[in-house]
This record gives sequence, structure tokens and C-alpha cells, in this order.
Amino acid sequence: MGRPKAEGGRKRKAKDPNKPKRSTSAYFYFLGKMREDAKSSGKPITKIAEFTKECSAKWAKMTEKDKEPFSKKAAADKKRYDAEMAAYKGKDPSEAGKPKRPQSAYFCFLADFREKMKGKNIDHKEIIKMAGEAWRNLDDNEKKPFEKLAQKEQEKYEQALADWRRGGGGASPAKKSKQEENGDDDDEEDEEDEDDDEDDDE
Repeated sequence: MGRPKAEGGRKRKAKDPNKPKRSTSAYFYFLGKMREDAKSSGKPITKIAEFTKECSAKWAKMTEKDKEPFSKKAAADKKRYDAEMAAYKGKDPSEAGKPKRPQSAYFCFLADFREKMKGKNIDHKEIIKMAGEAWRNLDDNEKKPFEKLAQKEQEKYEQALADWRRGGGGASPAKKSKQEENGDDDDEEDEEDEDDDEDDDE
């Protein structure tokens, strides 16, 4: 079941058939293996919801070592997706897999605000407008939790960036455009990811 649709909400972007297929998670590789096992053992899956519930329970009990084969497949597919997306967006392939910039204190607040507005059938643009006004009305003490959260995100980003560089990322960095330096390009990706997530929910 998808998210409740806002009346007069934003129009869904037309799907580009050339856009790379999203990467598959470790859990979905595991689920595929469970389907294959059920098929090869002659046990037809008659109730999808029940089967998925059983698989989820098994996955939750598995150790990291048990999950490793699926995690490796997921990591390889993520690399494939990042490289294809870099080419699709005309970016330098050496930037593939680069961690996204961390969210600012305001965007941490916005995520929290959106969560609180879920199910209220309020237009996306109206939520952004309301959030901006609410943020401006917060005093310094009220903003502190979001500033702390943003600081934690910044620390995670710096660690992830260091790991990415150690892994050979950014070997031949291309000169960034002003749009990318300002983080606009990352915001575009966030919007596209959000649209894809809505499609996945449906």
C-alpha cells in the first residue's frame, strides 16, 4: 500500500526508460535465494505475505557472517548502479559511489516535520512552506537538537568520504560545477530517490 495521495499534489515525473535500474539490497538477494530454494524443493509459494514474513524472520536471526554472501552481491550491484548513474547524469565516473553530502540542521528538521505531516493529505509544496515558517519561528534552543544531528551526519559523511577515497574513489576528480558545489545536484537525486521510493511502495 502506497502513501496517501495529496489532493492537487505534485505531478509524478515520467519514468525514463534509460535510467539505470536501482541496486538490489542484500535482503532482496536473500529473498531471491529463498524463492529459488522453495521452487527447487517443489514447494509452491501460495501465500506471498506468509512466505515473506517467514523469510524476514529468518533474515533477522542470521549472523553477519551468514549474510555476507548476500551483502557482497549487494555491494557489487551498488557499484554497478553508482557507475551507471554517473554515466547517465554525465558525471565523472571516478565520482561514482561518492557519499552524499550530509543534511544541514534545517533538512534534519524538515525530515522530522515531514514525518509529523504524514497522512494529513497536505500538498508537498505546502509542507515545505509550512516547514520553512516553523523553522524561522524556532529559537536557538529549539534548533539545537537538529544542529547536533547535523553535526553527527557531518562526522559520518567525513568518515564515509575517507573510506571511499581509501577504496580508490575520486582517483581523477573532475572540476565540479557551481551547481554541484552548492549541493543542488544532491538535492535533485534526493527528489528522484523519493519518487522511486513512492513507486516501490505501490
